[in-house]
Amino acid sequence: MKENTKIKTKNNSENQLVITLIVAGALLMFATPWIFSVMSVNDFKNVGQVGSAFWDVAAPIAQLVGIILLYLALRERRTANNIVQMQVDAKSRREIQERSVKHLHELYTLLENNISNFSYESKFDTDSKIKVLQGKRAIRCFINDIEEMNIDLHDNDLLLQKDGVREILSILRIAEHIFEKIKEADIEEADKNFYLNIMKHELTFSIFPYTDLDESANLKLEICEECNEPHGNYPPLIFDKMQQLKRHFLAD
Repeated sequence: MKENTKIKTKNNSENQLVITLIVAGALLMFATPWIFSVMSVNDFKNVGQVGSAFWDVAAPIAQLVGIILLYLALRERRTANNIVQMQVDAKSRREIQERSVKHLHELYTLLENNISNFSYESKFDTDSKIKVLQGKRAIRCFINDIEEMNIDLHDNDLLLQKDGVREILSILRIAEHIFEKIKEADIEEADKNFYLNIMKHELTFSIFPYTDLDESANLKLEICEECNEPHGNYPPLIFDKMQQLKRHFLAD
């Protein structure tokens, strides 16, 4: 739109100059016979000399008018080509943006599916039966119960042998990949902000600690007695990765 406006403004300025030259040239060309008629015929030997003198004056003016008209035609063709090229470029950019948005949607769907497919067998105090949980609730319960699995939260080798830990890390890696793709995507800023916000919402309500649900409450996780870091019952392997993802969040 801005490029079209610039082209129109430039063309209008050039048109005014060209029209002025054409009008001046035409007036001069048609006024030449009248100028000769008011001059003394004694200055010319015969009528042929008058015609020759008229043509000597009119011919350059006619050529100038022709050149100007040719210039106008070529300029209009160039302008039309520029407009067509801008339309082609705009269409190409829209297609690239549509593909980028579609790809981001597919990645987000993959993240949702991985969260929904997370399963965990939990035994509640009020019920002796084992219940298989799915999705966000399963992740929450797994994190809450991980301390009771006789696993050192700081022993990454042992943690990586647990299926639930590996699955959560896989989800976080997918999230990191999506954030990078959002950053690189050539899409509208509003679309970027939309995906950044839904990513924050999805992670906050599935994996991130409850303290992130309401930042205004200024809630803090418990400080670990072993490492003196506030990671609560989250293994540092998972907690540190979550903190890294937070740098992608939009400021509230």
